[in-house]
Amino acid sequence: MDPIEKRELKRQAWMRLAAQRRRAGRLRGRVVAISLVCFALLWAVVFAQMATGNDPVLSAKEKATTTRTMATAKSEVETTDPRELETERAAAQAQAREEEAAETEAEPVEEEVEAVESEAEFEEAEPEIAEEEAVESEPLVTSQS
Repeated sequence: MDPIEKRELKRQAWMRLAAQRRRAGRLRGRVVAISLVCFALLWAVVFAQMATGNDPVLSAKEKATTTRTMATAKSEVETTDPRELETERAAAQAQAREEEAAETEAEPVEEEVEAVESEAEFEEAEPEIAEEEAVESEPLVTSQS
């Protein structure tokens, strides 16, 4: 092979590689453009749904339930008299005392011993809680303070 033929073969190989690079570049550009258009189109659909109030996540059933619950709560707050609450609390406390008295009379002696033991365990646990509270009350030092 003479030098002229070698140069011609190299030039043809270079032209084939350049054509392949151009095709790959055009293909990549098209893929990127199509991806961006699809992304923008999907976001436009979601935005349009949200703007019109047709949120697919929320259902009409849940909206109605929430609305009824809020309306009921508002009416209860508006109609509740503080004196009624106090009488209800007093009645509940009296009933609890009566139940405790009935249970105390009906319980055997063994259960009273267990109750005393559980109270002793509770009293032992109190100092631990007090120590934890003392630790938490200390100011927290950070790098910004």
